[in-house]
Amino acid sequence: MNDTPAHQNPESTVPGWRRPIPAEEVQERLGQQAELADWRHRLFGIYTAYQCPSSAVAVELLGRIAEVAEELDHHPDVDWRYEHVFITSCSHDAQGAVTTRDLRLAGRISQIAQELGVTAVPEQNTVYDIAVNTRDDSALEPFWTAAMGYEKDERTGDLRDPHRRGPGFWFQTTDTPQERALHVDVTGPSSGIQDMRGALAPLAAGNGEDGTFAPRWWIYTDADGNRVCLCTGEITRTDPDA
Repeated sequence: MNDTPAHQNPESTVPGWRRPIPAEEVQERLGQQAELADWRHRLFGIYTAYQCPSSAVAVELLGRIAEVAEELDHHPDVDWRYEHVFITSCSHDAQGAVTTRDLRLAGRISQIAQELGVTAVPEQNTVYDIAVNTRDDSALEPFWTAAMGYEKDERTGDLRDPHRRGPGFWFQTTDTPQERALHVDVTGPSSGIQDMRGALAPLAAGNGEDGTFAPRWWIYTDADGNRVCLCTGEITRTDPDA
C-alpha cells in the first residue's frame, strides 16, 4: 500500500485520522460495527477475503476497490486469485498500524462487496511467518535481512518483504533456544483456525496440542521436533502484552 500525502480526501486533515488505533479497540470495532463484519485483525493490519461467483465479478470488485482507494487516497494490498480476492489494509506511515483510514476504507469495500453479491470468507486469508529461536537476534538479523531481501519493521522488529508478498520473518529471543531453531506461524481468524486445530492435534507428537497461550496461539510439534503455531492474533483485556 502506498500512503502518499493526502491531497484528495478532505477528511485526511481531521485530527486523529492518522493516529494508530490500539489493537483492542480495533477488535472491538470490527466486532461491533456492522459495516466491518467482513474484516478481522492481526499484527499487520485488518484483512478479509471475498469469494466471487466468477472471475469477471472478481475483476469488477478489484476495479471498484481501486476507485474507492483513489477517492480516499489510501490503498490496500490486494491479491486476486481467479474467483477469490484477498485484501489487507494497514497504514505504513504509521509503521503498519491500523488507523481510522483503514477502517473507513474497509467499510467502503464491504459496501461494494455487498452490492456485487460476493461472499466474505476472511477465514481463507491466512498468512505465514517464519520464526527463529536465538539468544542474540542482533547476531542473526544482518544475515537474514540480506538472505531474504527484507527490511526491518521498526514497530515490531520483524523482517518484512518490502513488497509484502513473502512470509514474515522474526526472531524469538530466549535463553534456551531449541536445537531446531526455526518454527512456522500460521495466522488467521479463529473461525478458520478451529478446523486446522482439529486436523493437527491428532497428528502432533507428544501431548498433541499445547494450548498454554490460547486463544492467541496453539503449539504443535511434528515427529522430528519441528513446531507450528496456529495464531489468531486475538488480544484480551487480561493479556499482559495487550
